[in-house]
Formats: sequence, structure tokens, C-alpha cells
Amino acid sequence: MKKVLVFIMLGLSFSTYSQEFPELIGELLNSSPIIIPENCKGKYTLIGLAYSQKAEPELRSWYDASIDKFILKRGMFDSEYDVNTYFVPMFHGITKVSYDKAFKNAKEHTDERLYEHIVFFKGDLKPYKESLQFKYKEKPLFFLLDPDGNIVKRYQGEFREKYFDEIVSYIDSH
Repeated sequence: MKKVLVFIMLGLSFSTYSQEFPELIGELLNSSPIIIPENCKGKYTLIGLAYSQKAEPELRSWYDASIDKFILKRGMFDSEYDVNTYFVPMFHGITKVSYDKAFKNAKEHTDERLYEHIVFFKGDLKPYKESLQFKYKEKPLFFLLDPDGNIVKRYQGEFREKYFDEIVSYIDSH
């Protein structure tokens, strides 16, 4: 009986992290279309989502650290990690009106090497709020997807170095 209970508990803990990331259609800063997770499969992917300007300071804390670690690979051993990295401002409802202006402004003020890592989304937020459990609009959400597009780690709010430790540990162990 104990073995069955342990097996059930292990099954429940694994199923918690088996949710596939919902399809998100967006536009990269280089004006190319992208479909997440479809265009990300085959590699680990770190995705940051923000749907309110109030989330920007905490999103930026991840932005700088992620650029150094996974995009420009400035740290020791960072070159070992091939991780898709995307930051997604989400324009919905009334904010859709500011999409074009924000896109142009971001393009003017962003290093071209990062264009392929910034995804602009314009659409209905409801499916994402429900499936990804958005609760606080002032907090960005970050998800680590496995190479099949399944969510394996979830983070909310400001960046912490321990999050990268967990991400790297997870990647190293799988």
C-alpha cells in the first residue's frame, strides 16, 4: 500500500509540471512572426510575460540577468546553456492602441542583437490568464519550457539568482 501511495504522489508531482505552454502568436522586434511554443521546440525556453506597465521594473530585473546568462553568455560556463529566451509584453484591451508606438519605441532603444528575444503580443489575455494562472498584474511571470514545450518551472516577480541556479540545475539533470 505504501508503494502505491508513493507512486501516486510521485505521479501527482510530475503532472504539476507537464502542462504545455499555450500557443502564443507574436511579433519579434525584427518584425518576424513567432509562435510559442511551436517555434521553440527542441530547446529549453525561458519566457517572461508582462501584461501591465506596473510589472516593468521586475521584468527588467530578469531582462538584464537573462541577457548576460543565456543570450550574450558573459558568465563563466554560460556558453554551455543553449536556451531560447523571450520577453513578451502583452497588449490587450485598451492597451492594444499603444502597440505600434511601443513597438517602434522598443525597436529604437534596443540593441539589434536582442531583437530576436523580444516578442510583442496583441490579443485576448483571457486564455493566458486562465491557463497560466495570472494573478497579479504588477508581477511578471516566467516559465521554463522543456524541449517539448511543457512548463517545467514557473516564477513570478523580481529576479533572484537562486532562480537561475534552479533552472541550470534542472537543465543539467535532464
